[in-house]
Amino acid sequence: MAPSHNTISDQLEWIAVDWGTSNLRLWAMDGAGAILARRDSDLGLNKITDGGFEAVLRDLVAPWVANANGGTTAGIPVVICGMAGAKQGWCEAPYASLPARPSSLAGGAVQPALSKTGLAVYILPGLKQADDPDVMRGEETQLVGFMADNPDFTGWVCLPGTHSKWAHIASGSIIAFRTYMSGEVFALLSQQSILRHSMQGDEDAQVFDKAVKDVAGASGDLLHRLFTIRAGGLVGATDGASGAAQLSGYIIGSEIADIVARLAKGDSIALIGDGKLAARYRQALSTHDFDAAIIDAEAATLGGLRRAYAVLVK
Repeated sequence: MAPSHNTISDQLEWIAVDWGTSNLRLWAMDGAGAILARRDSDLGLNKITDGGFEAVLRDLVAPWVANANGGTTAGIPVVICGMAGAKQGWCEAPYASLPARPSSLAGGAVQPALSKTGLAVYILPGLKQADDPDVMRGEETQLVGFMADNPDFTGWVCLPGTHSKWAHIASGSIIAFRTYMSGEVFALLSQQSILRHSMQGDEDAQVFDKAVKDVAGASGDLLHRLFTIRAGGLVGATDGASGAAQLSGYIIGSEIADIVARLAKGDSIALIGDGKLAARYRQALSTHDFDAAIIDAEAATLGGLRRAYAVLVK
């Protein structure tokens, strides 16, 4: 049985928020970091206009904070990661620079001006890289959560997505990262290019594995291989029934081959994600003899928000 709003208010110490472009998630947290309740909303960055972030937040947390702190709502800490800190978001939280440790990331949080009391809002910064220019916003919090559970990890952490991120972690710091537009490129090619006529067989694991292996050497012929997806079916070299799996294998395989070529001796690979996409990355990594267990993305996000709360408030 879920706790009542009154019970939540009695135990509430702070609120964790992951504010994305399309959606946001909120968790009511007790003093020990346990989850009392959660809410999901489609009111991500893209749907908020005219500076409505504060109103959206207050509306969503109202049932939790109504009787908190002995009948008042003064100063409930709210720790937010993600796009609320973007330039077009609620209040810009400037990107932190590399190398970045968890404490320095939390220390870069900003507090937006509020129209009334009751909440103490902290928006966490993203992360930037000047050499080999790159940025992330939101994923750094997942990395902090991963690092809290894996303090001795050295290697690369993959966060699959529309723009997949790979972060190099060593000595308790994020020292470099790379973004790959794999998901966006797959969507464009499969929906708007000549390859759209060959997008069957998405679940063909054998074809996917072969495509990953074909680009494992990072030989630079990806653009040629992409056209063979279409041409193979036309000339009878393939049956044309598994083009989607082949395209996915070429794109994800090329991404992974680039990272594998950058591994130093003793480096490990970890994978943070959910669902089918994370499973596909794990499958591709296995062709390079990496058995990367999938770390739950929400658990990593909450782990990072807990650590930020400990730095900012406790």
